[in-house]
Amino acid sequence: MRIKNIIFTSLFISGVSMSAYSQSVNNGLIFSQETNGGTARFKGLGNAKTALGGDISSITGNPAGLGFFGQSDISITFNYDNAANKGTYFGNSVSKNKGRFGVDHAGVVFHFPKNEGYHGWQNFNIGIGYENTNRFSNHVRYEGVNPDNTIVSAYADDIVQFGDQAFANSLSGMKLIERFADTDKGYFPITGEFGNKDQISDILTTGNSFKTSLAFGGNYNNVFYIGGNIGFTSFIHENSAQFSEYGWTKDAAAVAADNPGSNFIDPTHPNYDFLDANYEMLDDYYQRSEGTGIDFKIGAIYKPTVDWNIGATITSPTWYTVDQYTESYIGVDYYDNENAEEAFDFGETAFTDDFSYRLITPWKFGLGVSKFFGRGLISADAEYVNYSSIKIRDTRGPNSSEDALWDQDFKDAYRGAVNLRVGGEYLITNTVSGRAGINYFGNPYKNADNKQYSGSLGLGTKLTNTLYLDLAVVHLINDYKVSPYLIDEGFWGSASPVADIKHQRTNVVLTLGAKF
Repeated sequence: MRIKNIIFTSLFISGVSMSAYSQSVNNGLIFSQETNGGTARFKGLGNAKTALGGDISSITGNPAGLGFFGQSDISITFNYDNAANKGTYFGNSVSKNKGRFGVDHAGVVFHFPKNEGYHGWQNFNIGIGYENTNRFSNHVRYEGVNPDNTIVSAYADDIVQFGDQAFANSLSGMKLIERFADTDKGYFPITGEFGNKDQISDILTTGNSFKTSLAFGGNYNNVFYIGGNIGFTSFIHENSAQFSEYGWTKDAAAVAADNPGSNFIDPTHPNYDFLDANYEMLDDYYQRSEGTGIDFKIGAIYKPTVDWNIGATITSPTWYTVDQYTESYIGVDYYDNENAEEAFDFGETAFTDDFSYRLITPWKFGLGVSKFFGRGLISADAEYVNYSSIKIRDTRGPNSSEDALWDQDFKDAYRGAVNLRVGGEYLITNTVSGRAGINYFGNPYKNADNKQYSGSLGLGTKLTNTLYLDLAVVHLINDYKVSPYLIDEGFWGSASPVADIKHQRTNVVLTLGAKF
């Protein structure tokens, strides 16, 4: 089953180890993206930095840009990040915000001149940088009344797909499912499929990704610049997700339609009490992932004329080792009526999993061009990333059949994407510069719409001959659709529920630096 235009973010897959497996495929994309780092100057320029140099962001951007430094430099960048989300679900809208302060970037470049004359190597510069490459802090909530289906149908589909009899036994014991009269069909929900149900999804994400890089850059004849870096990345990612459903169980006639011999419709059987009952169900999911990795980048910038730069970068995969802990829980309470304060029965099931794996992110290829004018410049970048090439490998050793399944899952879910960046800078006075930029992020999903773009504005000023201050504001917009669970639409006769998410993230960044 495949649904176009929906990003699947199921909170609970099936109560078996497949839950950690499936979520790892989602995490593979999250940990492969770097969207945050840089100084305020380059952020104001829309991070269009492949064909630019002379900024400490070059340490992790295009290290060839270090060759443009004519003296040593040091800077630190502070950040305020605010994520605002509006979730619309069955016509109802809910907004959530989450903000935080932090240090986004810090670095130092040491300048080593090599040649007093014009010809030959002019300098070799070394840079050391720290960068917050991704902020995972986010809070998404949506809620509404679903008249079409229940999450228990998704559980029944998972039992059929994965053959998890232990999970089936747990849900049966909780009075949530019953076998069809035709046992080949599996199970059907006791919860009402077509009655109104209040559903609430609340997802809180925290964590950061950090990179420490050592880079070098050289300048040959003020025409050709080369550079490279090695980066050491670490991240912490926590995802806490809750899905709640409140409604009524089926009546005897609805159960009999699926299984005329069900003991739920026998008035002498204890299960009869669970018909026409008010229920409250909670699906609670928590996952914590920690990883460390290493990568490298090589870059070059060529000046065909004094007013043009052409740049290129090749970024290796990041080779991560990831430790992942997952726990999930389903609980349900039954009441005689919707005003009852004490449940007459309840049930629960829980699952935990520890999983370690190696993650290999995609190669990245960047091209850029910059044009300089009398009092300003325009810079443009294009970057290609093939997200379908993400790989996961079990740390316990090679398993060719399992590796092939991992690889196919990434190929089925993701595709190559092109990211575009354009920015400009204008010298307003001899000491004050204005900047602006726009970004377009290509859609990495093969079977889902995901529109993401950003705009930025910035100012920079020279405080003294050695001190400088830069400020930038970056506003990102990401519109997408998300489903809390997917069901076999043909089998159940209804569409999977869909929420519209409008995500907006605002970064205010301030860089203070000094040349020495």
